Amino acid sequence: MGLLITTQSYSKGVPTCYGYLLDMDDSNGKIIRKLKIDTPITSEVEGERLKPGLRGLFFYNNKIFTASWNKLYVVNPDTFKVENEISHKWMSDVHGIYVDENGIWVTSCLPDAVILYDFDGNPKNVFWAPETKLYPEFVKVEKNIDWRHRGKDFRGFKQFHANHVSVCDEKVFITGRGRKNDSGRVIMFDLKLFLSRQENLDGYTLFIDGLYGPHDGLWDKDRFWLTETRSSTLTSIDRDGSISYRRAVKESENERIKEGNLIKKIIHFYKKLRGKQDFKLTHWTRGLAASDDKIFVGQSTWAGDNEARARVVTIDKKSGLISNCFYLNIPDYPETRIFQLLHYK
Repeated sequence: MGLLITTQSYSKGVPTCYGYLLDMDDSNGKIIRKLKIDTPITSEVEGERLKPGLRGLFFYNNKIFTASWNKLYVVNPDTFKVENEISHKWMSDVHGIYVDENGIWVTSCLPDAVILYDFDGNPKNVFWAPETKLYPEFVKVEKNIDWRHRGKDFRGFKQFHANHVSVCDEKVFITGRGRKNDSGRVIMFDLKLFLSRQENLDGYTLFIDGLYGPHDGLWDKDRFWLTETRSSTLTSIDRDGSISYRRAVKESENERIKEGNLIKKIIHFYKKLRGKQDFKLTHWTRGLAASDDKIFVGQSTWAGDNEARARVVTIDKKSGLISNCFYLNIPDYPETRIFQLLHYK
């Protein structure tokens, strides 16, 4: 069995202009195959730049779908080569993707949207977050410009920051950051209603809020798993919206045990002293996959830190305990960061 991984890389904060799609043996952490995909970082807007590497990841109809900042790639799982590329003017800062018979669901964070494309890259339906009540004030999105060339320094739309989409039981689930660090949330709306409307949909409901930088979003049986980057946490949510599992992810169970109240107080004091509420002393969680008996979580270090490598931590579903930890070792790819994981048989 294997684990697909999308990655990004920096060298002392300078982005590497390509990303790797990695195929890892989930039993020993050995990298079996690597696919290098160029991901340019130049922007047509002065003073802005695009982020490097690969992002969203999904497997559908015997094809691997992955994404960069403004493009989708269709990869043949047998040859491990790109067969097709898809791009559209609304794709910008693409995060999570999901693929089903309806098409390719894409979260495009710069215009803060979730877009459903057909398999040729034509938009079918769009959820524009700025034009809903998720924003304190209605913001009209300019839909005629080419968003692909707006860079990461553009900060026009960030009230929700839609960063992952998934579909389950005729409902669409969108993971978003929210206006504050502790107000991240997941919303949902009816799939059939969305598919039947060409205009924006404001008939969403709140699935859960009060999350700390939520990312990912994976339905596994009756539990919705996600990562909370600001607390380096793995979290699962029951169908009624209540949290059933929430624990920080460390290298091992021993590391979890060491993190007691004293360490938390020291971290809180250090944050207050420095005036930085996002200061972290650990790997941040991002990237999530599931097998029959395990959850796989990606962890990466912050920008500018090339001392610690990215890693994949495996957690036993039944016990909730850490069972293994695999570090990525790619010599020509410093400061490797994991964006998404995908388990396959």
